[in-house]
Amino acid sequence: MKRISCLLTAAVCSLVFCGCATSSKFIYPSNINNLAQVAESPVYDKKVAVVPFNDHRGDKDDLSTILLYMIPLWPYGYCEYQRPEAAAGFMTVGYFDFNADEDLAKAAALSIRRSNLFEDAYFTFGGDKEHADFVFHGDVYSTTYKATVYSYGLSIAGPYLWLAGLPAGTSTNQLKVKFSLTRKNSRDIIWQYSYEGENYITQGMYYRVGEDVKMFVPLLEKALNAALIDLYKQTQINPALLK
Repeated sequence: MKRISCLLTAAVCSLVFCGCATSSKFIYPSNINNLAQVAESPVYDKKVAVVPFNDHRGDKDDLSTILLYMIPLWPYGYCEYQRPEAAAGFMTVGYFDFNADEDLAKAAALSIRRSNLFEDAYFTFGGDKEHADFVFHGDVYSTTYKATVYSYGLSIAGPYLWLAGLPAGTSTNQLKVKFSLTRKNSRDIIWQYSYEGENYITQGMYYRVGEDVKMFVPLLEKALNAALIDLYKQTQINPALLK
């Protein structure tokens, strides 16, 4: 009876750690000072409309493989979500409040305003494009979340090692996007930039709890910073680009 009680305790510990009752929200930026500025005041007296991004992501959201960690002598379980906002259950959170096409576009508008490359940038579903000089587009190819849960080959007794401070697993965020710029009422692309990157963290009972999907924000900051700096450099090479 004592052995059964211990195993049940470990199983409950595992379920609690999976964060079924907690959620995480996409909040951009992580810090306004992380956003690149190419000048102290607007370089171009132009306005940019940012429209919802095009979503090219897959629809694979596989959680069942996480249960592999329960097999005796098997060292880990894992999962992969190509649309993490549609998944339920991460390493330490239960839900990701995220809308890829809208949230990423609104983040882009903020980064463009912060860059001081243009006089203004704003998000629109399309109705206000006529008030802009340029339209900023985005294509989302990946916002994939991957997790690995360590059982150390001990099945449901593995969480005892988590309690001792050993890592419980890892969370990985992957981002792949492409940005482009067109003139108002034109489909001709005058500039584009692609970015692909990922980051991961090791998590345990006492560290980085709740940070499963927080890496998407700094990845997008890095992507937009690099894109806007590239656009600025292109205008220096070709001054007529944004005329």
